[in-house]
Amino acid sequence: MTSSNQRKKSPRLSKEVRTEAILEAARQVFEEQGYEKAKVTEIAERVDVVEGTVFHYFNSKRVLMLKVIERFYDQITGEVNEGIKGIKGTRNRLHYIIRYHLNVLNSNAALCAVILRESRGVEMEFANETHQLNRSYTNCLIKVIKDGIEFGEIREDCSPTLVRNTVYGNLEHVLWNLLTERKPINVERISEQLTELIFRGISTGVEDPEQGDVTSLIKKLNRLLDK
Repeated sequence: MTSSNQRKKSPRLSKEVRTEAILEAARQVFEEQGYEKAKVTEIAERVDVVEGTVFHYFNSKRVLMLKVIERFYDQITGEVNEGIKGIKGTRNRLHYIIRYHLNVLNSNAALCAVILRESRGVEMEFANETHQLNRSYTNCLIKVIKDGIEFGEIREDCSPTLVRNTVYGNLEHVLWNLLTERKPINVERISEQLTELIFRGISTGVEDPEQGDVTSLIKKLNRLLDK
């Protein structure tokens, strides 16, 4: 007779469904306890499998954490790049990106805090992989600034990398305030203020997208004539 304390066998699930369940449980545990205190046994219990099953899908807790982060970045990178399509004007694009990221922080503060802490840890492989994922995500802003320069809306001496670092550096402070004060971010107010602050410092004064297109064409023609 089966003991009442014996773990019930979970139904056989496809590899994809099992992987998804493990990743979702892992994210919950990492958010609640942080990476160091998180236990694979607890992740397994939430999926109703044994610890060995988790290690069958993911070789280590570190690999599992990296996969959780990778999946998160894949989602937000895809969303921000899709959302920027069809938005005209560098200021509008900048505002969209800042507003989107603030909403990400509001909805995913615990995971963002874990990512930030671990990316600054002593394990270089983890830090490097996280850095690459973050770079891919923030490249959307780099492209917006480069396009703004090309359209004549942004000064030619502006550094897209410096703008990216300034924007996300400020938003990192917003994250820590969110975690400390434990209350939602005022997305509309902060996004408008930060957009205005950044854009005023890099703008040429051309904010009409159509005017920017004309300016861009003139610049291209001048370059051709100079050759």
